[in-house]
Amino acid sequence: MNHSMGVLIIYTGILLYPRFSEYELSVLLSVLKQGQKPTVYIGLNDQVVKGESGLPCVPEATVNELDIRQLDSLVLPGVDDFAHLVDHPDLTGFLRKFRKKDIVIGAISSAPYLLSMSGLLDGRKYTTGLTADQRKFLGTFNGAHYLDLPVVIDGNLVTAKGPAFIDFAIKFGEMLNLNFDKRWYIKE
Repeated sequence: MNHSMGVLIIYTGILLYPRFSEYELSVLLSVLKQGQKPTVYIGLNDQVVKGESGLPCVPEATVNELDIRQLDSLVLPGVDDFAHLVDHPDLTGFLRKFRKKDIVIGAISSAPYLLSMSGLLDGRKYTTGLTADQRKFLGTFNGAHYLDLPVVIDGNLVTAKGPAFIDFAIKFGEMLNLNFDKRWYIKE
């Protein structure tokens, strides 16, 4: 990634993987842009990634090449079918690097599974769009920490159900202390 006049630029990383949910990122990307937060789009590799509605996106970095010291936050969108991500070695390895790094992490809809798969939900309260049967089948979730709420914040972690994408984006922006106008997205 870039250095500006010898200063390390700190980004919000946006993970892109095949079939990611574009709408779950829409308001979040607007909040980040409005708050003038630099972003970097991270792919599993350097290939074009198509979201669930077919939007093609080009990663700017890959999970294997990104210097995680350049991230103060990370976003994981949901995905309509994550079978191709289960135990994905590059994705799991990338996410495990954040176990001891104090950054803001946001995961929405099915994406908390990727955190649980990597150990990042251990001992943390969370929510997800996955049903109780799905969470039990996957075998990586601690049911005692699940909260049936639209958005859950536990320390530096924010999780949400897919339909709560607006509140998710606002909470994420607030956790980064960004200056943005919530009235663009909700009536006050």
